[in-house]
Amino acid sequence: MVQVYDLVASIDPDQALPYLSRLGAIASAILANRDDKKNRPPDLTRGRVMKSWGSPTFNRDCRWNTDVSISGLFLYPMAAFARRVADNPARYSQFTAPAIALIDGAFETYQDFHSELHLADNDPFAYYNTPPGYSTLTCSAFYENFAMMKALAELALAANSNLYRASPTATPDRMQTATGELPLLIAKNVAFRNSNFRPKVLGDLTPYYEWDQQLYKARAEDMSHAQFELGCLAVILENQVRLNELLANAGRTERVPIDPSMCARIANTFLRIVWSDNLLSGDVSGGHGRDGSKNVECAGWIPFAQFDPWVWTRARDTVFNPNPPNATAPNLRVDNHGALLRYRKFNSMKFLTDFAGQNWLITPAAPAVGERPPKTIHDQKWLLVLSGVVFAYQRGHNSGSWNHQTVSFMPDMAGPDDSTATSGPLNWAIDQYSIPRPPGVVGQDYRVRFSLEEWSPFVSLGSVFDQAQSINAGFAVDEWRPNHFDTGTDALTNQSVNNIFTGVNADLAVCD
Repeated sequence: MVQVYDLVASIDPDQALPYLSRLGAIASAILANRDDKKNRPPDLTRGRVMKSWGSPTFNRDCRWNTDVSISGLFLYPMAAFARRVADNPARYSQFTAPAIALIDGAFETYQDFHSELHLADNDPFAYYNTPPGYSTLTCSAFYENFAMMKALAELALAANSNLYRASPTATPDRMQTATGELPLLIAKNVAFRNSNFRPKVLGDLTPYYEWDQQLYKARAEDMSHAQFELGCLAVILENQVRLNELLANAGRTERVPIDPSMCARIANTFLRIVWSDNLLSGDVSGGHGRDGSKNVECAGWIPFAQFDPWVWTRARDTVFNPNPPNATAPNLRVDNHGALLRYRKFNSMKFLTDFAGQNWLITPAAPAVGERPPKTIHDQKWLLVLSGVVFAYQRGHNSGSWNHQTVSFMPDMAGPDDSTATSGPLNWAIDQYSIPRPPGVVGQDYRVRFSLEEWSPFVSLGSVFDQAQSINAGFAVDEWRPNHFDTGTDALTNQSVNNIFTGVNADLAVCD
């Protein structure tokens, strides 16, 4: 539901309303059925009725149990709904009261597991410990931690909103938790997860990862848990800029450690190790066979099509490769279906984000002879020159034919859409020429963009590498052009603005 809402909201917010409404109904029902609200049994491991969701665990001790991972699963729709309402309270005013109630409920559940949390200033890692009466393990499995981190990423941003800050339940302790503790916990838990990613390299120098399901258990992560935790990581990635802003505002030096090269390795793991001939392996090392039984487990990999579009294509083809041999229905499930819809724009284009360097020049454009000079700084026209190097990582496929790929990249114009951004030519010009900003918070109430009258992009090869012997190797940039322009509304004049720059597209080709 969240995936579909995000997809539709980016196109038509009004059409997205039914999906948000349904998500809110699901989230409210989840909260109403929490153990403490339904007079359910106590969790005997923890010695109390938890503000969580328990059940008899017949594969463990047959007692009523709650745990961090299940709680994270239920908290996510609650926090995701609340964050989307809090980001647009005027548009979704009918949902503000339930959004606040869901934020309150999410905080209650988080606090109920707080004693099991390892978060210390002298440790770069954070994680949930397993209760002593439950297991002898030092900490919960990686995917169990990530289930909660995914929800907490949404909760931190929802609670930091003007909507929640104005509510009577937004106590100083809760706001400190939302803006300080939660972002720090997420950053350190991602660092904890990253510490178990083992970098590997194929014979053709393609980098990828292997990793384990659990600390102290050297066993490759199975496919169902791997795709789940990668789906959680994708949610954290989408909120990374705003979480890092909270860390910076809190005076912390830690940041959520996710970068393009890491995500590209994850994409390579799917394409070169996990996937083969529209069948997925049983674990992330490529082991445990490929009988088609794991083809449904691709949802969490799909967001990494942002770093290689073949991930989307291979996932789609795998989903529609039936199993077992006599099956008539595809492996289409709610999670992979939603992800295929949400990330389908990455099917035909590779988005480049790994820049070796960027340069820019921006200066006021002088009026021509007889041209009326600008009356205010808002009427000023500008000359903007951008240059730099971005890595495409385009490879040949040893077939003797050309491997074509359309890529898109967006130079740094004004940094990320948050109040801490200072990079890029637009921020420099705003400061240098004392250009007044609109009221509100950048990234929430307005965004800094550049509208073009004329443009002349140019893309060329910076370097190539030809490994081993090849015959008739070739490298080309066939065409280049601006990405489709965006439109918007001027925050000061309320007039429509066209030709908003959104990057450059180029058609690349490699023959090996």
